[in-house]
Amino acid sequence: MRGTVQYRPDRRAPWRARYRGPDGREHSKSFDRKIDAERWLRTELATLDRGQWVDPDRGTITWAEYSFQVIADRPHLSPRTVETDRLCHKRVTAWIGDVPLTRLTHEQLRRLMAELTTAGYAPETVARTMRWVRLTLNQAIRDRRILASPADGLLLPKARRTDMRLLNANQVNQLAEALPDRYGSLATVAAYTGLRWGELAGLQIPDIDIDRRRLTVNTSLIEASGHRPVLGSPKSSASERTITLPQIVIDTVTCHVDTYPPPDTTVWTTETGGFLRRGTFGRTWRTAVAASVGKPCRIHDLRHTHAAWLIAEGEHPKAIQTRLGHSSIQVTIDRYGHLMDGLDEQTATRLDAIAASVHMRDTSRDPPGLSR
Repeated sequence: MRGTVQYRPDRRAPWRARYRGPDGREHSKSFDRKIDAERWLRTELATLDRGQWVDPDRGTITWAEYSFQVIADRPHLSPRTVETDRLCHKRVTAWIGDVPLTRLTHEQLRRLMAELTTAGYAPETVARTMRWVRLTLNQAIRDRRILASPADGLLLPKARRTDMRLLNANQVNQLAEALPDRYGSLATVAAYTGLRWGELAGLQIPDIDIDRRRLTVNTSLIEASGHRPVLGSPKSSASERTITLPQIVIDTVTCHVDTYPPPDTTVWTTETGGFLRRGTFGRTWRTAVAASVGKPCRIHDLRHTHAAWLIAEGEHPKAIQTRLGHSSIQVTIDRYGHLMDGLDEQTATRLDAIAASVHMRDTSRDPPGLSR
């Protein structure tokens, strides 16, 4: 055997197994029983043979230390994403922060989820937090600090579906009129394009081609606490898209820019020329909602409204996916599939119409005096 098991009667755990690792250092562990020492040694040597060996000392770093290191190694991410990662890190540290990576168990992570739930966190927050834990442990495997992740097989709580407030065209008009005049156009454009809040707040005049009726989404306003809002890339590569605009959007944007010429190229700004911030604008929004369509109605509900209008008109899910900038058609179906339930009846009606048109053509060919 490439390692040895040595008996040392003067020690509390007398059986010591040891071997030399790929790092050139000797690694050892002591046991009460010889059989346990031999089993540990066989396991370590087997991982060496499979090329899966990791230095046990590299896994002694605590989860909190390693999680903080992972955050520091991701400076390319948006400030908002980093902020979310830091919140998850802080949330978890109170429970397992001082536990070494190699000591973390599946049971501890299950208990962590239960503790977070008991503390009053929403299922979405618990799931987001545990996904961060899982990310750090998967990174630890890639960094060869641990051999396997105790988060494997962990069943995360399912997020509750957020109720959508869907408006009709008249309600969108009422809401737009209830907003201050310089922001009413934003509500109209949101409903007729399905843009996300960051895409609306970061929309630039050069992104709109009036002659070709095209809007290109390639910027988004990025906000994070402690940071000034900045223009950055949209949520994902799929979010970078070009959509055709209905005439109402062309007319609305043209009128808005003529009435409130921006100091730079940002379409909607504050009275002082700054970016619209979600929190500040939210107060203006809630006042207008209460005065027009009534609560609840979020800005994001205008995006849902846009999708609902397209579905009601029988648009193909692929077209809806493209307009909304979803990463896949499955995301669109998962999010709005419940709104598509009535489309099957419309399909059957169209098929009956096709069959009827064929029957009418056949009847028109019958000679006079004959009938089928």
